[in-house]
Amino acid sequence: MSSAGSGTPTKVLSIVGAGRSGTTVLAAVLGEGLGRFDAGEVRWLWNRSLQEQRPCGCGLPLSRCPIWSRVIQGVLGVAPADQTTSLAAAVDIVAAERELTLRHNRLRLLRSADGRHTEWSALRLVRAVTSDLYSRLVDVTGAGVVIDSSKRPADAAVLAALPSIDHYVLHLVRDPRAVVDSWGRAKPALDGTTVMLPMRPAKIALRWMESNGSAELLRRQLPHDRWLFMRYEDFAAQPRTSVETILGFMNEGVATPFANADTVVLGGNHTVAGNPDRFRSGSVTIVSDEKWRRRMPRHRQLATAAASLPLLHRYGYPITGVRSS
Repeated sequence: MSSAGSGTPTKVLSIVGAGRSGTTVLAAVLGEGLGRFDAGEVRWLWNRSLQEQRPCGCGLPLSRCPIWSRVIQGVLGVAPADQTTSLAAAVDIVAAERELTLRHNRLRLLRSADGRHTEWSALRLVRAVTSDLYSRLVDVTGAGVVIDSSKRPADAAVLAALPSIDHYVLHLVRDPRAVVDSWGRAKPALDGTTVMLPMRPAKIALRWMESNGSAELLRRQLPHDRWLFMRYEDFAAQPRTSVETILGFMNEGVATPFANADTVVLGGNHTVAGNPDRFRSGSVTIVSDEKWRRRMPRHRQLATAAASLPLLHRYGYPITGVRSS
């Protein structure tokens, strides 16, 4: 692997939180501005997107994408024509990333976000590759800001400790009952095929707690002016105002692609991974999906609220009073 030259730190916004919390659409809106690049869920680059040649947001497999094929070539030293077969250089990266996700390493990794804790070999490799990756991504795209919607606080912790990264974190939270309801239904691709299968409510409630609990631990390691909390429901109620708040938080210009207060015009993108909504383009009206309030059985709402109680209260969500059929 080669290394890109060092220069001005790369400004990166990590969006952390649980899945089905609106991160894909928010990242897409943020990425529409001049000089901003929505990279999608970068966490899946080496482990899934490259190895399985999954489509970039532009519709092409990574080895044919004009952005990612060049970035990968720079990091791995593998020409685009060989990126479907010659992936030995990525094996060590994938193994190191997997080691960081082991339960006994998660807290250790979150605590390392301040950059003052001792590295170990897997973390050292992931940090080096991540620094190189973002440097090359900026070189190829010309972007001044990269948005990473990986959602895992652990990935944000890696970025936070890098001197080459000017790092900001947006913690996006959605009512856990809405998240459980969303995961209870398959997520279809735009062509009608099912690509994200439903999951059990108890498992999703646990993931919601783990994701947001880890985000709270990460928050304690970072400067206050590098962390912004936002509820999905508030974003959906005032999309343009919310996006302007996020851009101001990053000290960026507030030019946005909104046609009015809640309608945005999305162009093409080069998201490396994410849910099927990343393939949407054109005029999109942002509204909060509240159908779960009627669709989700009352007993399941209460069970989810009970499982999420400590953070449910912290984030201002009601325990009862949700209407259900």
